[in-house]
Amino acid sequence: MTGNIIDISHWEDPIDFGKVADAGIIAVIAKATQGATEVDGAYARFKANAAPHAFLWGSYHFGTSDDVTTQVDHYIKTASPAATELVCLDFEPNPVGPAMSLDQARDFVELFEQRTGRYPVLYGGRWLKDSLAGKADDTLSKCPLWIAQYGPKVVLPPGWNSYVLWQYTESERGIPGVNSTDRDQFDGSDLDLRKQWPFS
Repeated sequence: MTGNIIDISHWEDPIDFGKVADAGIIAVIAKATQGATEVDGAYARFKANAAPHAFLWGSYHFGTSDDVTTQVDHYIKTASPAATELVCLDFEPNPVGPAMSLDQARDFVELFEQRTGRYPVLYGGRWLKDSLAGKADDTLSKCPLWIAQYGPKVVLPPGWNSYVLWQYTESERGIPGVNSTDRDQFDGSDLDLRKQWPFS
């Protein structure tokens, strides 16, 4: 199992990606967008500064209750993801307004697949489990799962028998180049991670 994966947003700014790479981190997932109009102010700079270090790169969209079509178009336009880049819908409670519903998450995933030809990774934890209410969702379960759970053992939501990434802490310290960040695990080696990225 490798834990050489971090996910970031403007809250981690500034980041010295050279030091991060030297510390052994090989994959970075950065927040790109939120809702219908918000762009993470550090995303473009993070991506440009990370590029010389050949990280496995990914981005995520934080879902809200805004119009789903607008959110999908906003994310794709902003992130402009290459086929080698991980793409992700972040499905969790919205601390500043109404959260994305399960129906909206389903619509987002279906429309994203129509627009890009691939299903996004789905990030979720307790909010996802509570929203599913013990029932698997045929659409969402097509997405590779990035599970958020801060404890010694993963409990999967209904519809998945495995995960691709496990966010096991939101306050990892000690990585040179970044003060404190989310840290993620992959159930395999660094080489396996490189072979399977971006999980689509």
